[in-house]
Amino acid sequence: MGGSYSERFSGHESFVCRYGWLPKIHKAIQQDPQLLKNDELAMNTLGIGRNMVKSLQFWAEVSGIIVSQSPEGHAEGPVGARLFGEFGWDPYLESRESLWLIHWRLSTNAGLAAWNEVFGEGKRARFDRQQLISGLVRRGAGAARSLAASTLEQHASIFVQSYYQAERSPDDTSWCPLQDLGLIKATKTEDGRILYNTSVSTPIGLSPRVFGMALVDFMIHQGSRASTVDFIDILRGEYSPGVVFRLDEHQLRQLVDDVIAGPFSGALRFVDTADTQSIVLIPDALDPQYLLGIEEVRQDA
Repeated sequence: MGGSYSERFSGHESFVCRYGWLPKIHKAIQQDPQLLKNDELAMNTLGIGRNMVKSLQFWAEVSGIIVSQSPEGHAEGPVGARLFGEFGWDPYLESRESLWLIHWRLSTNAGLAAWNEVFGEGKRARFDRQQLISGLVRRGAGAARSLAASTLEQHASIFVQSYYQAERSPDDTSWCPLQDLGLIKATKTEDGRILYNTSVSTPIGLSPRVFGMALVDFMIHQGSRASTVDFIDILRGEYSPGVVFRLDEHQLRQLVDDVIAGPFSGALRFVDTADTQSIVLIPDALDPQYLLGIEEVRQDA
């Protein structure tokens, strides 16, 4: 999970993940798994240009909507199955809970440098553009090939635009749905800089179902399938639900209680002793539909 493999600083072709892209590519791949192997056919089918096709493929893969199965083409990914599959709960990506699931995947399983820096590791609750770029420079220092300044600047810009847009007209389809989560807010400092803030706020639309899926995903990545994880690690650990979803202790405890009382009853237990508070996962009692899988996204860039 997170930064355990090669990080990506490019691949999005200077486009954020646009409204409507993910349901569209999921449906198209279900009809033709080889679609993205033919540029002309993909452009005609999807109604967008070559660079946008590449960007759409990038976002669909890193968010778990589709997975590459070379040489067979693409297949439905774990997130795509939950949202848009035969029994998917949000075929048109209209619900905020679905966006929280995509946000979780991008922040923990996609290897995206800016997402790792801000939401995965939680190093930057408040930052300006240059501070974020500096963090990316540090992350890219060990890359196999040196990264151009323009690549780092564009990656930082795409990250911010994915979650924040100052103005948006009602008919604008270029916006990213993740902006609806309200995870990044902006203020102007006295010297004119734009300061971005991702500190704790109320996670509107974060359902017990999605939170539980993220919690189980985090716990499985900590070690064996039968695992116990300290509450403090779930709150403050790198790539944890507390850090990725920007939760405070009260919010986290409420969500844990809701999950245990609801869809994950029997599969998760909260243990509160004089020494520690922890969550216990009982794998055999877990409904398979709530497993995201522990495969890592392929790193081709």
